[in-house]
Amino acid sequence: MWIWNSEETALREALEGILYAEPGIYEKLDTKYGCGLFRKHLPEDQVRVIVDGGGGYGPMWAGFARQGLADAAVHGEFNCAPNAYVLYEMAKTIDAGKGVLFLCNHFMGDYLNNDMALELLAHEGIRARACYISDDVCSCIGEEKESRGGLHGIAQVAKLASAAAGRGDSLEQVWRLAKKGNERLRSVTMKVEEEGKLLVGPGFSGEPPVESVPFESADQLVSLAVDRLLAELEPYGPKEVFLCVNRLRRMCFTEGFVVLRAAVRRLQ
Repeated sequence: MWIWNSEETALREALEGILYAEPGIYEKLDTKYGCGLFRKHLPEDQVRVIVDGGGGYGPMWAGFARQGLADAAVHGEFNCAPNAYVLYEMAKTIDAGKGVLFLCNHFMGDYLNNDMALELLAHEGIRARACYISDDVCSCIGEEKESRGGLHGIAQVAKLASAAAGRGDSLEQVWRLAKKGNERLRSVTMKVEEEGKLLVGPGFSGEPPVESVPFESADQLVSLAVDRLLAELEPYGPKEVFLCVNRLRRMCFTEGFVVLRAAVRRLQ
């Protein structure tokens, strides 16, 4: 059972709750088309970074609107991409004359709405680009990486883009760096079911796993995940990798660090 007044009002009320939790940090976008907030007191004269995606039951996109990450966040209704108009309005509101970069996961609804927002902004003379995150190694098996969906890599790309914007890079430079970061990103989902099955690659929108094996241990889970990721990265010949374990609300604090320990030891 969910603790809210109604599903219809939950996302907007949660957004207001974030504003109460950190007064003076954020400002809510004044729009009738959707939900969005942006950081107050943004640095002048630099590219703006906006993250966007469907509203959901986990951490909201507003969590990305932090110093060192994005300048603003926009989300749609539950499991729905934000519409083009709220993206357009957010970009117009925070643009500092240097252009705007949208970051979203590569799903059809997100792609179409971000693409339409780019067209609307072009008519206003506002320069904008979009980078569609495609780090899910278990989606679109056998197709080009660009066809894949996005999972967790948007956080890393937001950090890259924010750093580039902060040092004064142009919109084209920030966009190219974001695209390069996305090319090197790989993510995989692992899920343990109550009946003792380990699912490799189930999608959070209900997509079936690519593999199902009996669950044995955290070490086994991590070995399957890390080996699959490293096999994907092998063509780049990396001398070092950067690892992130995203608990996605599915693991408790202790479980998360047991998995992290196993992953580091596997990499070593």
